[in-house]
Amino acid sequence: MPLVPSALASDLESSWLVPDGGDYPASPSESGDKFAAAVASWFGGAMAAGFPCSTASARRSQLASGATSAIQAGDPSLAATQLALALLSYMVGQVFGPGVAMPPAAMGAAQSAASAVFSDLEASNSARANQIASGVHAMASSTIVVFPPVISPPSPVS
Repeated sequence: MPLVPSALASDLESSWLVPDGGDYPASPSESGDKFAAAVASWFGGAMAAGFPCSTASARRSQLASGATSAIQAGDPSLAATQLALALLSYMVGQVFGPGVAMPPAAMGAAQSAASAVFSDLEASNSARANQIASGVHAMASSTIVVFPPVISPPSPVS
């Protein structure tokens, strides 16, 4: 199943971004966890060579920790860089059957999207969610999964 950015955007908007008049999370770590939950749930649908990602949920806490650091940064540019690095660290090493994910090439896209979101607090939650989702999707789409070479079927020693 291909990853659809609008699905991630919808989840980010409904579960991570605070609606007008809504209650903010009690702590940055709660906000980081909400972000990580949305991304991990979405990334769990990723496929490479017909193999699903088997480690998306297991690595959620790693992403939550990095997202928490980004949320605490206080500076939009620094927060964007930290969030992009958290996503990079999260995606590298994800397991797809016998394959392992390499670093995504489009980290800059996620950093740019996050910077725009963190800099423009007047944008609608829908626009913000779509921007972040686009950046995350660009990173996911630029991730290459390396599979071990197929040698040959087992054969007896002669």
